[in-house]
Amino acid sequence: MKRIGTAEMVPGKKTKGYIQVGTDTDGAPFNIPIIVATGKKEGPVCWAHGCIHGEEYGGAASIIRLYQELDVDQLEGVFVGVPVINLPSFKARSRISPLDGENLNRVFPGDPKGTYSHRLAFEVLHLMEAHADYVIDLHSGGIGAEVPFYMIVKEDGTEASEKSLWLAKRMGSDVVWRSDDVMIAGGTITEHTMNKGIPTVTVECGGGIVTEEHEHLFIQSMLNAMKALEMIPGEAPVQEKYTIINRAAFMFTGNGGLFIPACQVGDIVNEGDLIGSVMNLYGDVIEELRCSKDNAYIAAIGQRYWPTQPGQLIAEVIPVVPGGSK
Repeated sequence: MKRIGTAEMVPGKKTKGYIQVGTDTDGAPFNIPIIVATGKKEGPVCWAHGCIHGEEYGGAASIIRLYQELDVDQLEGVFVGVPVINLPSFKARSRISPLDGENLNRVFPGDPKGTYSHRLAFEVLHLMEAHADYVIDLHSGGIGAEVPFYMIVKEDGTEASEKSLWLAKRMGSDVVWRSDDVMIAGGTITEHTMNKGIPTVTVECGGGIVTEEHEHLFIQSMLNAMKALEMIPGEAPVQEKYTIINRAAFMFTGNGGLFIPACQVGDIVNEGDLIGSVMNLYGDVIEELRCSKDNAYIAAIGQRYWPTQPGQLIAEVIPVVPGGSK
């Protein structure tokens, strides 16, 4: 019987288990919950995970809800859900690990002899390489930021890259970040699953408070992917035209204070447009952050009155590729 961690792949059944990766400071094991739905017929293995960043909860809840609602009698292949990969960060409600101060999504492929985040990255990547045919990586803006609903794929000319783009265009959003720049590389899980030849799509949606709409969009993106892969019945949506974005500019604060956004996620802005400002505790505006690009998509922005530190990432603006794509 095939299994991932302690969860068995039983045709026509849903099973639960865990992946044991490392131990806490008191010696207690970190048992990462894993949920598996196996169809009666063979097909692809679609792996979905959430909470690489521990305060991005929407993905975790959506994986659980999809698993609960999935009909294994209509499923071909296997759905593998890991709601929370990064347990220490999840428990701390933090983007980084309280154990070693690392951002898990910057340390792949990991190191079996490194600190906990490096060991976790190594084990998770090994499991995905062994089991996954496709990977869906769920993210949000976390507690302090908001993002619109869009897809990210790594563009490097490989077969895995082309399959990722094909899948991304069928997951429900008309915005796709075809990234060939640094933020899709440099230790991300996406970079290294793709290096293993596994098509991977990152789904971005929401942040702060998880709304019913965010949950719906996450769930639909995964269901649409499974429709496209012919794992479940139904037609995956194809948009008439896609907004393709690339070459992001990342905006950092120069001063601490309260951030006041001047635009919303999904807006298109131009060079010189006000993105937001920083106000001190006397009510004085001490900094204005203005766009450095033309025809740029607001892919992330800090929450209103979010306390900021100097050098904090507060917005992402990504130029729209002229002409878009069908």
